[in-house]
Amino acid sequence: MTIILNTPVQHTIVEQQQITISTLTIERIVDLPNEKIVRVFINEVGPIELWQGEAYDAIGQWTDSDVQARLLVLFS
Repeated sequence: MTIILNTPVQHTIVEQQQITISTLTIERIVDLPNEKIVRVFINEVGPIELWQGEAYDAIGQWTDSDVQARLLVLFS
């Protein structure tokens, strides 16, 4: 099926890139209690959600050690 647009549109396509990293540099950590999300911004890879929803409730008051442990799980 082909769909012809009334007006041509520029669209940016982002290709996946694979990189090799040996360190993670945390720029900042954001805790959004109303959304039940903890998000970490890492220079090498961008933003990552560490906990959300029920996992957010389960972690309770997280510490830097919890963040480090979670990132090691996600990147292992």
